[in-house]
Amino acid sequence: MTKLTFALATTALLTSTSLATADNHGNHSLTAIALSGDNMLHKIDVATSTVKASMPVEGVSRLLGIDLRPATGQLIGVTDGFEIVEIDPETGATTVISKMDKELPIGGDAAVIVDFNPKANKLRFMSGTTNHRVDIESGAVTVDGSLTFDSADMHAGEAPAIVAAAYSNSYGTPEATAMYDIDSTIVALIQQTSPNDGTLAAIGKLGIDGAAPYAFDIATDAEGKNTAWLVSGSMLHTVSLDSGSVAESWELTGTDGAAVRDITFMTAM
Repeated sequence: MTKLTFALATTALLTSTSLATADNHGNHSLTAIALSGDNMLHKIDVATSTVKASMPVEGVSRLLGIDLRPATGQLIGVTDGFEIVEIDPETGATTVISKMDKELPIGGDAAVIVDFNPKANKLRFMSGTTNHRVDIESGAVTVDGSLTFDSADMHAGEAPAIVAAAYSNSYGTPEATAMYDIDSTIVALIQQTSPNDGTLAAIGKLGIDGAAPYAFDIATDAEGKNTAWLVSGSMLHTVSLDSGSVAESWELTGTDGAAVRDITFMTAM
């Protein structure tokens, strides 16, 4: 998930008007940055669930993912050449920060996860069951434990299908954080209880007819309140981190039919 002064839900479909008037999360001023296609960014006004502007990322043929770097407020992307870039969310211009010294094995259309651990200020970079940790200043990659369900979990022995992930407390540099994933096979929220070891424990099913790709992020405000957000198909949802179930849902408009495959919330610094 560059510093900004602005910051970027299933039982019934609500209108944009009802979202703006009945939002109980205090997220009226949030702006999300979504990624679709190879390199198209969309600014989403969360209060109306509407894309307000779209722009291509300059000088990049394809982005694997994006995330806010909470420690600095930078919008960070990873290219298909494993370069780590800073993206100006106003213009789409990029600046190369580093290049990873180990490439992530990516097969076919496999989902790629790009997300910052706010406590460690390191990038979590995963695909399939491969689990990397990256220092973005140097590009140094640490190969962590492969993703697998804990032996005590009800899904022990099953192959995980982790397609999105996010850390809680992603505001500044917190004293503690927790990592949550989306599994597309069981359509559920998972906690990566030991991010470096790759250990997974199911929390609960989302309760929606999910559609790939999934885009997931946790927005944290200055008071430390976490709100988990999910885009699946044309819907924007909030997700309970306690039960895993979708809490509220709204139709996402203005993407011109493009599938959102990653999202990050630009919380105020």
